[in-house]
Amino acid sequence: MKKGLSLMLVLTLTLAGCTTPEAEELVDNTPSEFSTPERMSFVANTLDRDVDNGSVHDLRASFDGPVLMLWVASGCSGCHDWTETIRSELEVGNVSNTTNIVSVHRYGEWESEASVAERYGDQDSEHYTPWPLLLPDESTNVINVSSGRMTNVSIYEAFEGPVTPTLQVLDGDGRLVWTSKTYWADTEVLSEALNIMNSGLN
Repeated sequence: MKKGLSLMLVLTLTLAGCTTPEAEELVDNTPSEFSTPERMSFVANTLDRDVDNGSVHDLRASFDGPVLMLWVASGCSGCHDWTETIRSELEVGNVSNTTNIVSVHRYGEWESEASVAERYGDQDSEHYTPWPLLLPDESTNVINVSSGRMTNVSIYEAFEGPVTPTLQVLDGDGRLVWTSKTYWADTEVLSEALNIMNSGLN
């Protein structure tokens, strides 16, 4: 009887010490770098024009306020239309010249940098972008703005698989707060985006 009680006591103490710490360890080591962060950014090459602010652009440099982001492709008519519309609205003052605008090339694995430069980088082009044009590729991952660490999440996954054109708004902390996938440019949709940007987002 004493041997049986001793054996049960030893087993109980041993098992209690084995299971609990392992469960806690699994929770503590959950790799957050594999999940899309709430606040995100990325770094990508540019065409290295004056308006690109360098050959490499860290989107966090635009986080002094909300960011209007347009996903484009060189052969996308809707992207050309959106680019022309935003630029025209900027030129006539319907978009403030302090608005943070970036275009992001979506298909770096299929379209050459030269074709993007010809379409959007040339000042003589009707689709010229007088704001930063970012050129990520399929290996570009997002940065967790809260931790400052690179994640294993691709920008395409993090930004919800944008097709072209896609218009998005990030708040001043890198949170994706609005998305429109209207193919042809629409000034009402642009106004909606601008209203969101002006609604007190940091």
